[in-house]
Amino acid sequence: MHRPRYVREAERCLRCRADAEEAVDEAFVQLARQWPQILSAENPAAYAWRVMKNRVIDHARARGRRATLMDTAVFETVTLQGAEDAFEVIEQNLRLFRAISALPERQRDVIRLRYCEGYSTADVAFQLGITEAGVRSTERYAKRRLREIYTSCAEEEAERS
Repeated sequence: MHRPRYVREAERCLRCRADAEEAVDEAFVQLARQWPQILSAENPAAYAWRVMKNRVIDHARARGRRATLMDTAVFETVTLQGAEDAFEVIEQNLRLFRAISALPERQRDVIRLRYCEGYSTADVAFQLGITEAGVRSTERYAKRRLREIYTSCAEEEAERS
């Protein structure tokens, strides 16, 4: 049931379908070994999500790479269309990516799934194993923090210029 989403997520981070499938398979093997304990956990879906993310990170490290936060090329292609100053758009995107990277993990996941992947609040809740109210609350805090970080980055860059 979760495999297609997990593989998409892993592929986005690893940028290789074969590596993504291997990482997800490793996650499922781990989950199968721990299945009785997982079923008794407060939130099995959130636990499974965490296991999958950890396997992706381990997989990237084993290959001497770093898992990527999101597919920046797709984002930049969309935002550059019709831009008057493409270089300014790229700078703003990089600032935004740095801000998103600085968020706590749960907030980063919610923002990425909602805005980069286009998931609904219900889909994000299901994927992360939290309530829809939890998604909305996390999203609200993440947006507030992103504004703070983004503004701070912009001010630092202005001072350097």
